[in-house]
Amino acid sequence: MRIMHVLKHSQRSNGHVHVAVDLACAQADAGHEVTFVHAHGSYDELLRDHGVAIATVPEASSPMSALQSERALLHVARRARPQVVHAHMMSSAVLAYPVSKLVASPLVTTMHNSFDGHSWLMRLGTVVVAVSQAERQRLIDRGFPVRKVRCVLNGAVASPREALPDDATIGPLARPSVVSLCGLHARKAVGDAIAAFSKAQPSAPGWHMHVIGSGPDQGRLEALTRDLGMSDSVHFTGPSLTPWRLLEQADVFVSSSLDEPFGLSIAEARAAGCAVVATAVGGVPEVLDHGRAGQLVPASAPEAMATVLRRLMTDSEELARWRARARDNAEYFSVRRMAEDYDEVYRLVLR
Repeated sequence: MRIMHVLKHSQRSNGHVHVAVDLACAQADAGHEVTFVHAHGSYDELLRDHGVAIATVPEASSPMSALQSERALLHVARRARPQVVHAHMMSSAVLAYPVSKLVASPLVTTMHNSFDGHSWLMRLGTVVVAVSQAERQRLIDRGFPVRKVRCVLNGAVASPREALPDDATIGPLARPSVVSLCGLHARKAVGDAIAAFSKAQPSAPGWHMHVIGSGPDQGRLEALTRDLGMSDSVHFTGPSLTPWRLLEQADVFVSSSLDEPFGLSIAEARAAGCAVVATAVGGVPEVLDHGRAGQLVPASAPEAMATVLRRLMTDSEELARWRARARDNAEYFSVRRMAEDYDEVYRLVLR
């Protein structure tokens, strides 16, 4: 099958980018002809190593540049002759829609960020893919036609990106440790996780917390850490292209998001054998097998999260039990399974 993925960019530290890169590599490995279209990115060498063709189009930042992007994408599509066009995120769906019509190829859109105000634009797809059943229901409740919305749970385990060389900018983690891995912006509510750790850590004074990621809230979060008197125990590592090596060193993984369509880093933490504590929002309960593979707490409730963390940090048997439960059936969230599920979606639209 000839598949063309369209993204605005493929820069590191973006969950939808990681999904698209992994999917394109897995599809090429399975024998599909895959073209990956973007303006710029972090993973071109990896994609080429897997046989994915790279095409660049200028980023649409104004009406004039949008027209140039449209023309460039049409040129790529006429050369690649895709049987399916797959757009990730809203701007890519808008760009890909007229091109898919001109080359007579169905358009698949994946809804990575339904909380975005422009997410209704993903209806342009012949089929709209939700990344969890909770997200699928959310879209239907918003008026998306039931017949158009399919669910494909993201895959993160055995990612092609794991072949990237170790990120030497981040040294070994101080242990025992709690780890957060996400962008540092308001929706992720990392301050709640830091506050929860500060409440639990006096009961386990040897523990550390590592915040892996970057974003506009970093300065505010560092100030919060100082105000809580936790600067010696909470460490900001910055982002990493190879977070699996860090997750494998961690004991507990924490996610304090206010909204999370899926929770890619939670699936990665499960595979690494971290005990998981996460807010019960969006698709997170599905990633944690509804509480069997990790402990769910309410959003915006640091005290509730601290109670769970305190038990894990002070009871080695409790910690070992939840680490084992995280690993159980974690392989379901593999990139290969995700690619096979998308094959079914593609066959559906081609029929």
